[in-house]
Amino acid sequence: MLLFRPAAIAAILVSTIVLSTPLAHARKHHRSQIDLPEGQVALEVVGQVNNLPPSGNAPLGSSNQFGYVSFLHGVDPIFTDSTPANQNESTAELTFFTQVNTERVTSNGPFKIIVRAGTTTLYLNTPPSSFNSPASFQQGTPILTANIRQQVIVDTVENTFTVENQNTITSSSTFSINNTHTQLGDVGDGFLTALQGVLSVRTSNPPPAGSPTGFFSGYAVGFTATED
Repeated sequence: MLLFRPAAIAAILVSTIVLSTPLAHARKHHRSQIDLPEGQVALEVVGQVNNLPPSGNAPLGSSNQFGYVSFLHGVDPIFTDSTPANQNESTAELTFFTQVNTERVTSNGPFKIIVRAGTTTLYLNTPPSSFNSPASFQQGTPILTANIRQQVIVDTVENTFTVENQNTITSSSTFSINNTHTQLGDVGDGFLTALQGVLSVRTSNPPPAGSPTGFFSGYAVGFTATED
């Protein structure tokens, strides 16, 4: 599952991105400019989450959230295969991996509210990736890193959750897809990710090897960070 908040945004897991780049044209290559008004959908994601037990560096536990980008505003195609049925994690051009530590857990009736902080990274992928191998979503070239504050609201009755990620970009570099050079935002830009997910039904403790904690999908939107 990705620090400032715009006036209006839906609750979620997940991820919003301000995408802005200079526009330059060359004879064979083009540089894409993706300027997104506040609240406009920048990208869509599909992913899974593995929650991890407490450790020395994370006394309340930690979480790894990973997956692929299924839509990126201004960039098409976003998969290596043009057949819709084959457009999934194995053909995705862009992947992400989020690593966050739990800072607080609060119960409120049927809800469990979890606050986490850490980092998220987007990659120009080297396909294929597989949900059977979470590390495969880190096998590409990093194109963006961001600090993240995350709020997860778990519905313990329905076994579902929503996530809101507030991200501040700490590094961003140019990447190329289909001869189009693109950069996602600049250092200091912010983005919000909204995700909705469902927890796995588990019959053993600990869960079977390879069984994720949950599944999610959502989107990221542009917003203007508030300066001090």
